[in-house]
Amino acid sequence: MNNELYSFALKTTLNEIQNTYPDIKISFMFAEDGEIIAQNETTPEKTTIQTVDSFDSILEKAEVLGGIDNVTIECSKGRVNITNLNNFYFVTVTSKDADKTYISTITRVLIPTILKTIEKINPAPLKRG
Repeated sequence: MNNELYSFALKTTLNEIQNTYPDIKISFMFAEDGEIIAQNETTPEKTTIQTVDSFDSILEKAEVLGGIDNVTIECSKGRVNITNLNNFYFVTVTSKDADKTYISTITRVLIPTILKTIEKINPAPLKRG
């Protein structure tokens, strides 16, 4: 499976998750180097780039503590969740009333399972860009 198919599989997954659970407003995945791996179709690219750029400084500072496993930012209108999945970061932006347990299941179970399945289909490591 080439990079294009890998990204397509992830993008399709993110779109289907949003279709199933509309409280997820934005979702995307990026690599440690800031490269966007996949994003759902409703996420503006400008938003994705701004988020990754902002998160970059947090990553640098957190390296002293051993890196980041998970970051959740709760705001008056919603939540941003950033989860480390084997040196890839999965980002979701949800409504304020989104079910935290459901979002956790998606970020901690569903997405890692899909990544493992894709890796089994294509045992070569993901080559970005």
